[in-house]
Amino acid sequence: TAYQSISVDEESARNPRGPKRNDNRVRLMVIGFLVLALITTSFRALSRQNDDEEEAAGKYSNSRHINVPMPAGVNLGSWLSLEDWFYVGDNGAVEVASPDDAIAAACLPPLHLDSSTGPRWNSETDLLSGLAQHYKEEMDKDDETQSTLGGYPNNKKQSLGPWGKAVKTIHAFRSSYLDFEKELGTMASLGIKHVRVPVSWCWTDTDIDPDLHLVTKNETDPNNDDNWIYMDDEEVLEKYTCIDPFYDDVRWPAIPRGLVQRFLRACADHGIGATLDIHTYPGGTSIGTFSGVWPRYSRFWTHGDVPALDEGETPDVGRHILKNFIAYLESLAVKDPHAFRGFRALSPMNEPAHLATLYNGNPPIRTDRETFLPPLPSDKAAEYLNELNAGLESKPHLTKVPDGNHLRVMLWLRDAIDAFRQSSLPSMGKELHVNVHESLFPSEVLPKQEIKSDYGLNQAPMQLFGAWWRASTTPKERAKWAVLDIHHYYAWGSQCSGAVEGPPTGRFSCSDEDHRELVIDNCGAWASVYRSTIEKECEVGLRLASAEFSASTHHSVRHACNDVTTLKMMLETQVNMAAAADVELFWWSYKMPHGGAFRSAWSLKHLLYLLGVLPQPDEELFHCGDHIPAKGEPEDGSI
Repeated sequence: TAYQSISVDEESARNPRGPKRNDNRVRLMVIGFLVLALITTSFRALSRQNDDEEEAAGKYSNSRHINVPMPAGVNLGSWLSLEDWFYVGDNGAVEVASPDDAIAAACLPPLHLDSSTGPRWNSETDLLSGLAQHYKEEMDKDDETQSTLGGYPNNKKQSLGPWGKAVKTIHAFRSSYLDFEKELGTMASLGIKHVRVPVSWCWTDTDIDPDLHLVTKNETDPNNDDNWIYMDDEEVLEKYTCIDPFYDDVRWPAIPRGLVQRFLRACADHGIGATLDIHTYPGGTSIGTFSGVWPRYSRFWTHGDVPALDEGETPDVGRHILKNFIAYLESLAVKDPHAFRGFRALSPMNEPAHLATLYNGNPPIRTDRETFLPPLPSDKAAEYLNELNAGLESKPHLTKVPDGNHLRVMLWLRDAIDAFRQSSLPSMGKELHVNVHESLFPSEVLPKQEIKSDYGLNQAPMQLFGAWWRASTTPKERAKWAVLDIHHYYAWGSQCSGAVEGPPTGRFSCSDEDHRELVIDNCGAWASVYRSTIEKECEVGLRLASAEFSASTHHSVRHACNDVTTLKMMLETQVNMAAAADVELFWWSYKMPHGGAFRSAWSLKHLLYLLGVLPQPDEELFHCGDHIPAKGEPEDGSI
């Protein structure tokens, strides 16, 4: 029946009961108004309730976490410097430090989810090249099949090249990893005051916009929706990657400065201070997937520092990168003062020459390769030792720094401190957090301890670092802007680890309540031993940090304690004892939504969910790995 409009008079003529019907209409209208008023009032009340709930959720009031102490800081690990174990998916978690022959990472969401969208990968540079190869193979396959995937002819001029697609995939991850407003707001509400952001050495200087403009609209024909200009691979490689000077076939994905500055501005808005930690350098400064070049061997010291320092003719790549980075940070004070307010500190190198003691050309590891940390030339070593140990003849209570390969790292860090000292950053209230690692020293150079170390309270390497710190900084600097940083985990070493099956895999069994508490408490004294040992070498009044710690009791997640009681005890003990010793702690890491079983002990966000502090678990919409495409499942043609 076609619709027909009817006037009131026509309706009355057709319906002799019109007046009564009008009365009914009035009644219905009155009832409708009452219902509408009731609904409006209810919605207003519900809105006020939601506002109150959102405010309470935003503040995470003390009633929700009064019994959960918070560390002063957190890391945003594997965001701007990738590590494989953050991306193993639900079923891939095994070892925090992936073995030499393992390829653990399975994804980099949102664009790379599984074997159908890209490769498994070891490290950041391995991922970039693997993605480019994957996209090349996909494009070659489309050539053969004359694919029209995405609705466009398979014309390479109407598409990014393999490297452009790879860079786009990594940037899509970086730009979507963190909701600055929401997640920094949550951190601030929890009482977290600082974030440490591991970054690579490779940054763009050609594009200050946080979004990479790999694809732009052709302004000569703006009305044509299909008329885009795609940056060719040659330009992509020049602008958005860095060639590793020590590996001809290695490229690093560049970090857009604009993205970091936007992050720093958000930190300033939330009252959070950010430490930028140069986590990786060309060639890799250490062994492992976090080096950025793994499974390739570390070349920073052998191919970079040795030629530059020993022969003096090759450009000093490492020191040059650091000085340029300091200059960039200084420039923010004028060019982007808002971002400069969010910047708190610089960490010049992460865990320098970590594992040099094990990967030294001797059994049991890597006997087919020489050490990646060679010694200084004898004359330069003697000169530096004289500088470090000057005036100690009359001070027998202080430790002397011994000769050894470690001097190369100490000299590099001394120069890093001097570069920061000579900048304007200290006068503007910025800090330098200098990280060192005990695995730098072989056992034969360590001072003898009168009492055998137990519960991980090994003072010997701390004494050497304290002696070096005393010679490299002044008391005024140590009290103000120079912060010594030593990472500390229970997960490695037999003296503090716990395992579900107990000894000998771990010192305690997760289910043995008394022994568990005894070990965790005794090992928690590390923070006070750290302070007392360094102060003995440097006097009181200095600032100390431990920029990485977690609740993990074992480096293998299958052996580690994952019950909430143990995890809560690990968090509480370390935070409380570090606070008592005035050691600033940074949790590793705030989030790792694709870390599978690692999350309980390593993601603070997920642990706080398990403890009832945060309302949502640390997870995202996308799967990671293990996805088997169904027959006929569409591919993503937009890349």
